[in-house]
Amino acid sequence: MPDSKRHNFQDVFFNGHPVNGQNPHPIPPPKKEPPPPPPAPDKKKKKKRRFFLRKPNPKTKPKPQKKQPPKKHLGWKIAFWILIILLLTAAGFIFFLLSRVNYSRDDLNHEAVIQEVGELKSDPNVENILIFGADNHASDEYGRSDTMLLVSLDKNHHILKLTSFLRDLYLDIPGYGEDRLNAAFSYGGPKLAIQTIEYHFRIKIDSYIVLDYESFTSIIDTMGGIEIELTEAEIDYIDWQSWKNKQVESRYELDAGSFPYSEKGLATVHLNGRQALWHARNRNSERSDFDRTDRQRAVFNIVLTKLKESDPFTLTGIAYKIAPMITTNMNLGNMLGIFFGTLQYLRYDRTEFRVPQSFNYADVWVGDKEVLKIQNIEEERKALQRFIFESELPDKS
Repeated sequence: MPDSKRHNFQDVFFNGHPVNGQNPHPIPPPKKEPPPPPPAPDKKKKKKRRFFLRKPNPKTKPKPQKKQPPKKHLGWKIAFWILIILLLTAAGFIFFLLSRVNYSRDDLNHEAVIQEVGELKSDPNVENILIFGADNHASDEYGRSDTMLLVSLDKNHHILKLTSFLRDLYLDIPGYGEDRLNAAFSYGGPKLAIQTIEYHFRIKIDSYIVLDYESFTSIIDTMGGIEIELTEAEIDYIDWQSWKNKQVESRYELDAGSFPYSEKGLATVHLNGRQALWHARNRNSERSDFDRTDRQRAVFNIVLTKLKESDPFTLTGIAYKIAPMITTNMNLGNMLGIFFGTLQYLRYDRTEFRVPQSFNYADVWVGDKEVLKIQNIEEERKALQRFIFESELPDKS
């Protein structure tokens, strides 16, 4: 074979056969070096792309934009803060007003009575408040209680119930023996008087209020006096007592003969505080103390009606003036409840009761004192409990 056709094995292995140009072991191409990484961006010089410069992605749905709530007007904000300031001012004034009341912090000690007589009738929705009208000029430490009026706030039936206890009731006073009921106030103040009532009538009295004669007069005057229907004899009694006690110069201040009287013998008279007090203390009639308690409840009802017709600002003004004249064993929380519930309680229906009932007593002389003795204490007790805690009311006779 000619030399020209001879092929070196080494050439064929590395360069392929010259016939077909195949190279079973091609020399791999040189590796390309990766391009150098781009320089790190300068954060200080980097500018944020604005939203409107971004290209929207056609594959994604645009998110619905949330509606921005309308901005409140500046006037509403000012009104809101003014309201907050007014409410805080009102709350501060109410606390200041109630702080003017005389708080006795007197513990009524119901447990001592319960140990003696058993459970006392009570209801969480019936609040019993005993109002004392006391003569602070008496020689006794506590004075004499001419008025004992139990005010029952019956929230179950929305009724304001008024119960008068006659001062001449002859009862056993714990620790002192038998005596008139008003003597209990003289011996031990409101606490002993309440224990005496609880002991005999088995009702729980929650709290008390004491008003002296001067306070009663000031309250009526603060309200601008009262309008009340009186007989000619009642008008003349007021004139007589005012003149006799040298409170006026004229014997006939009101002058009973100057009023027109109805067929029932009544005339409408305007009384100031002093005159209203003499009327409430009047027992110069045939039924004596029974008539006096009737007059006291009549005056109290007129005061409540006048308060009912007053606006909240007038009520607050009256409360401010009379607060220092009140002595009570209620705490500030109780007084707040009474204060805020006043407008509601004044809208309640009202009814009256009296202890003793007219058919359940006897006039008895004990030494030189004429007193009232209850003939059937159990019957009187049940009648009083029905009146205070139930909706079915007994006769007012």
